[in-house]
Amino acid sequence: MRKYAAFICIFMICLSALSGCERKHLPDLPGDAVAFEAGTFIDDEHDDDSFVTIEYNGRTYIAYGTINSKFRYGFIDSCIGYLIQDGNISSVVDLYNTNRRIYTLSGDPGHSFLMDYDDSVNLMNQPVFFRATDTKGKTMDIPDYIDSFDYEFWGEQ
Repeated sequence: MRKYAAFICIFMICLSALSGCERKHLPDLPGDAVAFEAGTFIDDEHDDDSFVTIEYNGRTYIAYGTINSKFRYGFIDSCIGYLIQDGNISSVVDLYNTNRRIYTLSGDPGHSFLMDYDDSVNLMNQPVFFRATDTKGKTMDIPDYIDSFDYEFWGEQ
């Protein structure tokens, strides 16, 4: 009888842990959402490395890093738009091409960072943080929840 009680207890713990893995609510896509078109940035100084770019408020952003275990959804301020996907890779699920959302971050009033997150992926989704290229070489506080990709462009290796 103790085996069954232990089994039921373990089962209930696992069930409650799994129910805690539900999808977090992110800010909604606004009615005046920006449709970001991806561009390309070539880094002439470092073997012509190329980066996907997005433009926001007159600034160019390229990939900088991803999240680490310190990230919390409360760090997201608002959704400002979506990244237009190439017609060849757009999924059937995303009929309106708006699942790749772009978010601003709380605690970053100058918008030095933007977050790209695919809202259609429910499991193992890893956001990417873009950093404004005009911040290169400037002393700034990088949020502790961002792990840098260590691209040579940023000079932080």
